[in-house]
Amino acid sequence: MRHLIFTLIILLLATLSCSGQELTYREVFDGYVFTKDSEIITMREMIRGQERGSELNRLFRSANRNKNWANVLALSGGLVLGAAVGDAIRKDDSEESLNRWQTYVAGGLLVGVTFPLSATADKRVRQAVDLYNADPALGDSPYPVRPELHWGATREGLGLVLRF
Repeated sequence: MRHLIFTLIILLLATLSCSGQELTYREVFDGYVFTKDSEIITMREMIRGQERGSELNRLFRSANRNKNWANVLALSGGLVLGAAVGDAIRKDDSEESLNRWQTYVAGGLLVGVTFPLSATADKRVRQAVDLYNADPALGDSPYPVRPELHWGATREGLGLVLRF
């Protein structure tokens, strides 16, 4: 009986799992969405949750600004190219027609500028998330850290789960 209790205690201690709150992100149509402990956080909430002037706030604001400009330039370039292609399909060669090579170059440039802006925004978000996950106490988190201990299932099996 003693061996059974000892084995159960060892098994219980072996299944004790600690899982921290890690901030993750994914890109959506008009920006980024962050998840932390199954809670969805928008970019605006992340910016508001950080202390003004902190490195995290600077990275999040820069990423947000670059992503917004990339979206605006991509939309305007797409509209210019779409109007020019529409005139080309209608075979409209009048003076007011947008079916000219200058229009295609302008639209291509507008769309082309979005690629480095979007890449920079992705890089800044990745840096901010890595910085946040390295030390969540760096910024003022809108979600206080409260450790919880409960029974639960993890990838490794059943046991006590400590979440913080």
